[in-house]
Amino acid sequence: MSYAIAMFSVHTSPLDDPGRTKDAGGMNVYIRELARALAQRHLSIDIFTRWTDPTLPQIVQLYPHVRVIHIQAGPLAPLHKHDLYQYMALFAHNVEEFRQRENLHYALVHSHYWLAGLVAMKLACLWNVAHVTMFHTLARLKQTANPDGSEPATRLAMEQKLVQRADRIIAATADERTQIMRYYGVAPQHVATIPCGVDLHLFQPYDKRSARVQLALPFHHPIVLFAGRLDPFKGPDLLLHAAALLEEDVHIVIVGGMLAGDDEVMKLRALAADLQIDARVHFLGARPQQHLPLLYSAADVTVVPSYHETFGMAAIESQACGTPVVATRAGGLTTAVRDGETGFLVERGPGFFAERIDALLRDTALHAAMSAACRDAVVQFSWQAIAQQVDELYTALVDDVEPCDVPCLVV
Repeated sequence: MSYAIAMFSVHTSPLDDPGRTKDAGGMNVYIRELARALAQRHLSIDIFTRWTDPTLPQIVQLYPHVRVIHIQAGPLAPLHKHDLYQYMALFAHNVEEFRQRENLHYALVHSHYWLAGLVAMKLACLWNVAHVTMFHTLARLKQTANPDGSEPATRLAMEQKLVQRADRIIAATADERTQIMRYYGVAPQHVATIPCGVDLHLFQPYDKRSARVQLALPFHHPIVLFAGRLDPFKGPDLLLHAAALLEEDVHIVIVGGMLAGDDEVMKLRALAADLQIDARVHFLGARPQQHLPLLYSAADVTVVPSYHETFGMAAIESQACGTPVVATRAGGLTTAVRDGETGFLVERGPGFFAERIDALLRDTALHAAMSAACRDAVVQFSWQAIAQQVDELYTALVDDVEPCDVPCLVV
């Protein structure tokens, strides 16, 4: 079946490079790659995002049959995502104006993150179409993973409303599905488990020495990689504390953030200096997706020390490149990493990470066996397989949409 889908990603654009800002990460990749794979299945995808750069045109043709459409809501400038709630009604209004002006008709809406969910909830009702949502992170689950953290009360309340109002919720793992049902009181039939994907054509193993030559990284030392947003929740500081405890002479490569004027990079540099490991820590800044396979291939181990991950895309990408992973035993990482086979899952503490990294680097036979097992462990996550599951979910909802029974103008 061929039809048009309206996707919403309000607070971050699929055009943004992952890791460059606190908001650009795996979700950006997920939206971009899912849209491309769905378009290959003869769907048309319009991705609506907030317009933050006046130099960009309103409409960007991302791939054949996939467009990114910038919608003005608030200033034409980046804003912290916690400041965007006030503009969601305006965003929805301007999307509807654009739709009417272009004479567009969408068969279904698909939102990503709670802010986009509010917009999609309103427009799905107005257009009388089904609403599929994927939260990517949920405030209540983040607070459970890190009780010292805090999330806006508005987000907690709106996520509860969205869970009850969406026609279908996509959970990335069976564990996330269980948590959503447990904490939000959702009926099982309203939550579908569909994992995130990986581009198996892009993420392939490269020769380690050649990769290090191209990246100007040292040859004669083990390399441990962190790749992702430099958000404290992701734990790059924990990796540095673990690195200070390592017995092996390891170099740490951190991919994410900006090399100039980035507060998080400056904090991590200062921490590395305090721990007296700064000579062994390399900050490379955020890199485009096309560069990441070389980085994963150059590393001996990828570390994912997050408090919680809905899925753990970096872990999957690393394994696709044949590099084992040491990750927190939490959330979707327990699905992404096969403990003892493609890496290790550990409790979240510097000592636990240091012990497993050292063990993996010392045992060359174990490292070789894990490296050999990595690729086969993630082939099930091809974007083509993921898009097929999402397409089947869309089709079932398009054929079975029910009229909206609540006021459409209330966000």
